[in-house]
Amino acid sequence: MCKRFFYLCLVWLGFASAGSLHAENRNLETTEINNSKNSLMETTLNLTQEWDKVFPQSDKVQHTKVTFRNRYGITLAADLYVPKNAVGKFSAIAVSGPFGAVKEQASGLYAQTLAERGFLALAFDPSFTGESGGEPRYVASPDINTEDFCAAVDYLCTRPDVDADRIGIIGICGWGGFALNVAAIDTRIKATVTSTMYDMSRVTANGYFDTMDADQRYELRKQLNAQRTEDYRNGTYALAGGVVDPLPEDAPQFVKDYYAYYKTSRGYHPRSLNSNRGWNVTSSLSFLNTPLLAYSQEIRSAVLMLHGEKAHSRYFSEDAFKKLKGKNKELLIIPGASHVDLYDNLQVIPFDKIVRFLQEYLPKEAEAIETDAKTAFQQEMVFPIGEPNTAYAQYFTGNSYLAFVSKDQVPVANVTFEPGCRNNWHIHRATKGGGQMLIGVAGRGWYQEEGKPAVEILPGTVINIPAGVKHWHGAASDSWFAHLAIEVPGENTSNEWLEPVSDEAYKQAQTSNHPQ
Repeated sequence: MCKRFFYLCLVWLGFASAGSLHAENRNLETTEINNSKNSLMETTLNLTQEWDKVFPQSDKVQHTKVTFRNRYGITLAADLYVPKNAVGKFSAIAVSGPFGAVKEQASGLYAQTLAERGFLALAFDPSFTGESGGEPRYVASPDINTEDFCAAVDYLCTRPDVDADRIGIIGICGWGGFALNVAAIDTRIKATVTSTMYDMSRVTANGYFDTMDADQRYELRKQLNAQRTEDYRNGTYALAGGVVDPLPEDAPQFVKDYYAYYKTSRGYHPRSLNSNRGWNVTSSLSFLNTPLLAYSQEIRSAVLMLHGEKAHSRYFSEDAFKKLKGKNKELLIIPGASHVDLYDNLQVIPFDKIVRFLQEYLPKEAEAIETDAKTAFQQEMVFPIGEPNTAYAQYFTGNSYLAFVSKDQVPVANVTFEPGCRNNWHIHRATKGGGQMLIGVAGRGWYQEEGKPAVEILPGTVINIPAGVKHWHGAASDSWFAHLAIEVPGENTSNEWLEPVSDEAYKQAQTSNHPQ
């Protein structure tokens, strides 16, 4: 076979089938069968307690290790990410993938980032991989892996801090296909996000870009079944190898991208199949005859599909999206992005879009949202939020609150803005002295002078505003925000309120300084 077909047949992210079809180009490694231990009854796992992720730990999120069982009795290991200082019941998200990765890689990054945005998020290792249970090791199954997602939903539904009516899932790469299969089965799921999706049954049966015909498929079945016999005779399971290493000079760009993530310090993890010895060769047998997306057209809940414009795998999402029905389905193609960009590139992964989608389809009652968020924000700062700023409401877009800290000597007020709230353009007037000083107290906000870029305000940020300068300030679109407002003494001081800050100008101020 030609080298081109070699790469087209890397149907397990470039890993498993290549090992079976081209064993002459690989040294097949093996793992011993452990017949003395029935891990299907396993309830206690040996979990690493130290932080061993490929991404930094957030100080905004509480992280713990948890376990839960699937319907087949396999105990799964997971990382739970919960926003710090939050109250009330959460919307919850279960995350897994990419196919052959572990929770310490991309899925954990997604989960932690969503927890920073206010969600309870669970990143788990699928059965037979990572820290999860199940024997033999390094096996994939269209049935059991679909069940793994449903088991994660079981776990989330029964947590006292989760609203069981507001649960979503995110599947990355090969787990995007599983996520759609789960969404077609599990009516408890209200929102599904797929990121850089692979349809593992399609790519296994047809090869990349559907280049495999029936005769080639038959030859693949023969070789895989021959391997089954050999495995049984030897009492071992041959492994297909992870990402090809060393990297051939003529490797396609997407294989180079996989290498850059899984085989370097960027994303390497010792428990990751893709980073190391890969799946069992015979794992792909069941995927040959099990179309994962057979009933995807019956998904009634909301679906958001994300894919990179330049991803080799883009056709999986585009074709899968064509089958979906209903106005609550959306496909977003991200300009210039590759397949692997959506694993860990925070400048490319559209988390703002993901959060808006999840908030829309996992909605809280409006009153509960305001109460929970406001209460949580109050816990972040020592100054009171105060009362609704009704006296100046006409000069604000959105809701603000006012609490005077001092009215003696120099007036000092704590001003709190809900997400998206900002005041109008305005000018502090004075014939001598005057102006205002802002000190960030909690949350994240913006200050902008006319004709200048916006400046981000974080706790401790000091902004000095001279008299006569046209400006505005307010919260970021995704964060509550509070600052102290200190009036600078002067002569003949006054405040001139001007036009509102338009939505376009507000958005531009944030995106030009804080891209997502």
